[in-house]
Amino acid sequence: MIRELLNLLLICFIVSNMPCQGQNKWKSSKNKIVIPFELTHNLIIVNVKVNDVKLNMLLDTGSDKNLLFSFPENDSIIFYETRKVKINGLGNGESLEAYVSNNNHMEVKGYSDDKFQILLITEQNINLVNKLGLPINGIIGASFFKDYLVEINYQKKNIYLYKDSKKILSKKASKYIEKEVKIVGDKPYFDVFAKVNDGIQKKYRLLVDTGLGDGLWLFENDTIKCNKLYINDVLGRGLGGDIEGKKARVEALDLNGFILKEAIVAYPDSIAFNQLDITKGRNGSLGGQIMKRFNWFFDYNNKKFYFKKNKYFDDPFNYNMSGIEVQHMGLTWVSEKVGISNENSSYANSLNSSTSTKNTLIFDEHTEFKYNYKLKPIFEIYAIRPESPAALAGLKVGDVIYSINGKKAFDYTIQKITDLFQSDEGRVIKIEVQRKGQIMSFKFKLQKII
Repeated sequence: MIRELLNLLLICFIVSNMPCQGQNKWKSSKNKIVIPFELTHNLIIVNVKVNDVKLNMLLDTGSDKNLLFSFPENDSIIFYETRKVKINGLGNGESLEAYVSNNNHMEVKGYSDDKFQILLITEQNINLVNKLGLPINGIIGASFFKDYLVEINYQKKNIYLYKDSKKILSKKASKYIEKEVKIVGDKPYFDVFAKVNDGIQKKYRLLVDTGLGDGLWLFENDTIKCNKLYINDVLGRGLGGDIEGKKARVEALDLNGFILKEAIVAYPDSIAFNQLDITKGRNGSLGGQIMKRFNWFFDYNNKKFYFKKNKYFDDPFNYNMSGIEVQHMGLTWVSEKVGISNENSSYANSLNSSTSTKNTLIFDEHTEFKYNYKLKPIFEIYAIRPESPAALAGLKVGDVIYSINGKKAFDYTIQKITDLFQSDEGRVIKIEVQRKGQIMSFKFKLQKII
């Protein structure tokens, strides 16, 4: 899987007194607002407007603030009441400068926030389009969840806001599992049971984090240890740099009677957290790879979540068996030759023939051609796991991918490449890359280690 770079969302601010003022955010004439979303790499992406500019934002229960770290091309946004602050980002880097901006206007469908507070991060290295293949501009955090009942339906890929929470819950709650939630600093936490590495079921307090692509994170300490079968990997990229750690499997995760076996668990390196104030009693995070297996109601006001399993529940817990991580590194023009027949061409004559086949194209010397030029993505390898199939085959960081299994790289998306590398153990991957101006060919088999 693409490195779960969106683990960056655990952010510690060296700033206090950043109040959010309450107001009437419901602009719709109906009692329900429907917000479609795109699900990619287990992450929820919604289209919103901030100060009348269209943005793609991640919806994230794990962030207590709203963030903007990428601006749309050929557009500009006016922000109000800004002041400079410093933040510590999850990762191994130094603190970053940012700006807090108050009283902005955010809208999505019938929901509108005229007191929208946002943290503007101007660090140029933060560009999620490289890792997801989509232009991601920022994060919608806790302010979105606090005022209304929020339903996230991963199966339909819709978010629903309800004005009358009591009426909706009285109708639907009986079909869902109810779970008590603790809200600390606008972030939700609840307890789950899991058998991690010793066959003994224990309780773990987890941050409920829709902004985490991985399914489960646990923090190693004196009582929580990774089992012996694991791989070292880069888990994500935070505001302060890469987040390294281990990946393994848990024997079983028990979410109020729903048993998930062999779930992937990541153990981030403790160095990545040396600048963060982790909530006391917290043992890790529950992220999208697990959360997408359920549909949810978030009732922040009454500190209760409701959930039931959906069609994704029995999906296997896969991971990237190739060992290479791919990122988007820009666009290139690609020409496509299209034939245009004239009256003398064989194709034109065939159209008038009673024996012609509907989809047959015959190009001859009378056929004219034109070329369509389209912008296509360029993908490069930005990380390789040591001793992985790709590493042993000879692939290197910085290789630009030319083709995969005979298909040109620009005809893939990052999500499709990810799906391919997570598909079937033993599957043969033939990959061509450009290295120092030369096209080189490599072949390896996907290998499951954990």
